[in-house]
Amino acid sequence: MDQFTVRREANVLFLRWAPGAHITYLVAVEAARALRHISDGGTLPLVVSMAGIDGLALKARMGMNTYPGFSAVALIGDSSVDEVLAGFSHQSLTDTRYFTSEEAALAWLQTRTGTDTAPARRTGMSLTDEQEESAA
Repeated sequence: MDQFTVRREANVLFLRWAPGAHITYLVAVEAARALRHISDGGTLPLVVSMAGIDGLALKARMGMNTYPGFSAVALIGDSSVDEVLAGFSHQSLTDTRYFTSEEAALAWLQTRTGTDTAPARRTGMSLTDEQEESAA
């Protein structure tokens, strides 16, 4: 079972954690590398869907709070447990907020970063180069 999926739409990165995922430091590093790959080395805003994750290890939280690869981070959850798990972000070096809808998260990212958050070209780790070219 994959712990996460990543994609890029326009100039926004998206990370979706799988329900039931327990995020360890190594899994968080793997996700950061996948996001860096699809960002083409740029510093872009990130939307994180964290609904239903089972846990977030202390070392993973510490790494996420100090990682400088994103211009702003919007965390999205759908329960009080998600909101508690998102509480670690108050110590983040990157401007980070918690939301219960993707629409509100994207609107906030646009005001914080000036980035166009409208969907456009989608780039995901699961697409082959040929599929990606035909989708553009």
